[in-house]
Parts: sequence; structure tokens; C-alpha cells
Amino acid sequence: MGRLLQLIIRNGGFFTFLLVEAFCFYVVIQYNTKQNAIFTHSMGLAAGHMLEKRREWVNYFSLQQRADSLQSANAQLLADLALAQAVQLPYRDTFFTIRTDTIRLGDSMAIHKIARPQYRFIAARVIGNTINSANNWLFINRGSNDGLRPGMGVVTGKGIVGIVRHVDPNFSAVMSVLHREAKISVTLKKEKALGSLVWEGGDPSIMTLKFVPRHFSVKVGDEIVTSGYSELFPKGIPVGRIAGEPIPDKENQYFWILKVNLSQDMSSVSDIYAVDNIFQTELDSLKQKVKDE
Repeated sequence: MGRLLQLIIRNGGFFTFLLVEAFCFYVVIQYNTKQNAIFTHSMGLAAGHMLEKRREWVNYFSLQQRADSLQSANAQLLADLALAQAVQLPYRDTFFTIRTDTIRLGDSMAIHKIARPQYRFIAARVIGNTINSANNWLFINRGSNDGLRPGMGVVTGKGIVGIVRHVDPNFSAVMSVLHREAKISVTLKKEKALGSLVWEGGDPSIMTLKFVPRHFSVKVGDEIVTSGYSELFPKGIPVGRIAGEPIPDKENQYFWILKVNLSQDMSSVSDIYAVDNIFQTELDSLKQKVKDE
């Protein structure tokens, strides 16, 4: 202890200089918007590279577990494919979902099917994830160079994960569904009742479903899926199941408040897909025209 004190006293000027430098650096970053943005961006890039290296080591020691997980996911995808009214066209590490529109032709009642590609799914891997704060984020190893852009939904083979918010050339930050600003349009699969899924903190496996009208019959175990009314997620993506008895909303007596047990465990998210709505630009343009009228 005495030697440590002697070292501090002997080099007091140097330590004082370091403290002053650190304080000045903090002041510059804290009270200057431009410098703060540069610092945040640089730290994000550095953190992304470090998280990528860490993830590579973790993946190396869990190859067998990942192989088992991928086999289970592939089995589920094959089962879903057998029931889906869609065709999937592979292209590198992406695939397209093509849905068919049925059109009646004149009085002959002939049926004509048109294949329309709507969504493209871009494979990525999670390199950083939080679940223990009020506003949680994921970091993935894909960016603008891979076709990602802000506003894309993010899913896994089991359910929804979040929404892409910030994109760099090689990495992206995803706002987790466990974030106070995340509001997901969902529906009760059986009753077709719309609602809004939100995160209220606490158990990371439970979210809250609001604005479901009380005239709908809701039971524990009922499945929740995406509604398709948002451009973020295709219709019918698994979300979770009702985890408890419906509770009347104290603020609005016409709606239920429901607890939903998420189908995707947010603490173990690894392989994900970013959802690219091919018609997003066209939809945004149309909405702007309506808004301007």
C-alpha cells in the first residue's frame, strides 16, 4: 500500500494531467452535438467489430448446439412450406416469398393466378443483444452493403425479433421488441381480432397486447400472429400465445389487456432474417400522396 502511495505521489502531475484530459474529453463529447455523433458512430463501429470477434469464438464452441438448432428450424420451415400458399426462390443467402393473387376473368369465371414477389428475407447473425433494460437492442452482422435499411422488420424461424433502426455498411442496430417504443400490429389467429403488442418491462418472455375489443372471446393459449397491416412484417408470422386470463382495460372499458408469452426466446436469438418489403417505396409514395391531399 505504501509503495502504491509513493508511486502516486511521485507521478502526481502525470495522473492529474490524465484526469484533466479525461474530463475535457467528456465535456467536449457531452455538450457538442457534432462531436457526440462522431464519437457515438466510432464507438458503434469498434463495438461491432469486437462483438463480431467475440461471437466467432462463442460460435466455435457451440457448433453442435447450433447444428441441432438449425435442423429443428429447417424442419419447422419445411412443415410451414407444405401449408403455405407461396413459392420461395433461392438467391445466394436470401430468398423471395411469392404469393398468388386469384382473379376471375369475365363471365366465364375462369381463374388466373399471378405470382407477385412481395418480401425478400436477408439472413444475418446476432452479435450483441440486451434484454435487461427498459429499451433493449440487438446488433447484427449485416448492413447497407447487404441491402439492409432502417425500417425493416426482423424475424426468426420462431417469431418476431425487432425493427432495424440504424444501419452502417457492415453492421446494423435493431430495436428489440423488448423496447418501450416498439409497437407491433398483431392479431388473434383464431378470432381475427386486431391489437397492439407493447413492452412494459419486467419478464423478457412476456409482452402486453392492448386494444383487443371485449366482444371477442379470448382464451389462454390462443395463438398470436402478425396482422399484415404493417409493412414491417408479413401476415401470419408467429408472435406468441396468450399467457393469462384477459383483464378489462381500466382506461377503456371496451378493450381487453392480455399478456402474451413470446414464441421466440429473446435471450437466445442467434440466426435472424431482415424482412425487405419490395413494395415499400411504392407504398410510401402512395401514402404521401394521400397525406398531401
